[in-house]
Amino acid sequence: MKRAIPIIFSVLIVLPQTAEERPFQDPDGRYALILRDRWEPVTYQDGAGNTVTDIVYGSSEEGVLRVRQFKVEPGTSPRAFAEREEEVSLRFRPGYLRGTMESFGGVYPESVVFNFEFTRRGQKKVARYYYFKTEETTIYVLQFEGRPEVIRSTRNRLDLIARSFRVRS
Repeated sequence: MKRAIPIIFSVLIVLPQTAEERPFQDPDGRYALILRDRWEPVTYQDGAGNTVTDIVYGSSEEGVLRVRQFKVEPGTSPRAFAEREEEVSLRFRPGYLRGTMESFGGVYPESVVFNFEFTRRGQKKVARYYYFKTEETTIYVLQFEGRPEVIRSTRNRLDLIARSFRVRS
């Protein structure tokens, strides 16, 4: 009986961890990742008739993940791309407050994560953007944005989602 208790206890620990992980593949087949917690995909048609998939945490006001793909010049690093994006667009958001930019380990060795704050519709928001160079001329950006308490309290899970990101060929 003493041996059965550790086995039962370890099974109870493993079940919730695997139940919260859900594989997700982009409807266009470009990428895949593993979703965690309350992050769920929502697919819709934008104004131009394009199919768009956002991944939301409860609602888009609480948290949203958008995955963007960019073509860049050969030799452009994710850090240089992130700095350029900040210079030409991000810093112009209302209430913009620059955070940290740091290297991010994972499958793609040339990766950085950039944190910043801004205001949307009078509400304070936090953003955590992951930049991955997947090919010589391709950079993917995982753009997590949402309420400060959501993004900050789920940061380790956001890192796990980002580390699970894989481009499909």
